Amino acid sequence: MEEIKTVNSGYKQTLLWGGEASYGAAGTIDEQTGLVQSINPTETNNLIKVRTMGGTRDYSNIIPGKFQISGSFDYMIQNGAFMRQAFGEDTATTATIDSGPKFHTGATSYRHVMGSAASPAADSFPSFTLEFTDYESTDISAATTNLKRKYTGCRVNNFTISGSVDEPVKAAVDWMAQGVTVSTGAPTSVAAMTTDPFVFYQGAVYATSGAVTAYTALYNLSANEIAEVNSFSFGINNNLEAIWYISGTTATTQTLRGLKSLLVKGRDYTGSLGLHFKNKTMYQRFLGSNTATAGGSTLNKYNIVLDFARSGYPGSSPKAATDDWFRLVLASCAFDTINIPGSPEDVVSQDIDLFIPKAKMYFIDTDASYA
Repeated sequence: MEEIKTVNSGYKQTLLWGGEASYGAAGTIDEQTGLVQSINPTETNNLIKVRTMGGTRDYSNIIPGKFQISGSFDYMIQNGAFMRQAFGEDTATTATIDSGPKFHTGATSYRHVMGSAASPAADSFPSFTLEFTDYESTDISAATTNLKRKYTGCRVNNFTISGSVDEPVKAAVDWMAQGVTVSTGAPTSVAAMTTDPFVFYQGAVYATSGAVTAYTALYNLSANEIAEVNSFSFGINNNLEAIWYISGTTATTQTLRGLKSLLVKGRDYTGSLGLHFKNKTMYQRFLGSNTATAGGSTLNKYNIVLDFARSGYPGSSPKAATDDWFRLVLASCAFDTINIPGSPEDVVSQDIDLFIPKAKMYFIDTDASYA
């Protein structure tokens, strides 16, 4: 009789996470990421291959080297909790780094602010534990069929938010980790989020020279709304650098071959907009100003604002406990590249790449802490 083999299915896989109190110390798994679409972790032994004098032409030894862990996953955005791991802080005050949110209204909804100029130092940058479970069986084969990996000392290297017509707003994450442990247990029980993801028709895009905060009213932005937007993309690169040492650093959370620290360096932002061509104004902005007729020696800077709302309106007054929205402000942007092609069978498109010195994310929800 032919043996029946289990074919594993992604429908039985679960991705969860939890914040770490200190780097590399496993955090409590208590957070859903969102509507996860895929995950792709990679572990590398960095094998050291040795030949020897007096031996043959073949390798005489294969020795394990540095144990490296990296990966990626992407999800549809339902809330902003994981974004703190990408920006590095959630602070609604200017006095304290990573001080947490402020009340948006009453004691039921909160205003989270990520992307402050006072980004936390490398040792204070948040880290998380990632639990990835492939739970295929509950019978006698569970010990060999199921695979539960818990990655500790994870930090976000690259984080991208993107949206386009007919799609939910998505986040793509590239991460690195310090260590991994393996078991066969069921995934941790964490309540699933019940909110729908943000989608394209809940959004608006503005370009203005004026200052913008979470509570800048829409009537102050409406004259600067960018029409015919088909897509957008915004990315953060934390420029992580993995560090190894001989004999380690004596920290108990470190494994023998795993990285010893994960250095967070300067933040780089990227952004782009995809539009249908409307008029020459965006091209003039690229040249230097709204009235430019040729390339000049100076460039005006613009704040690019992306608003998405499931309930209420960014900048609305009075504020409501049911408000459910986020605002991304890309500050002092310069237009880096622009492309306006032509073809007789296509709508004329306009693709713009932005240079972004600073960015802030404002998220309104009922979560009292993203820590």
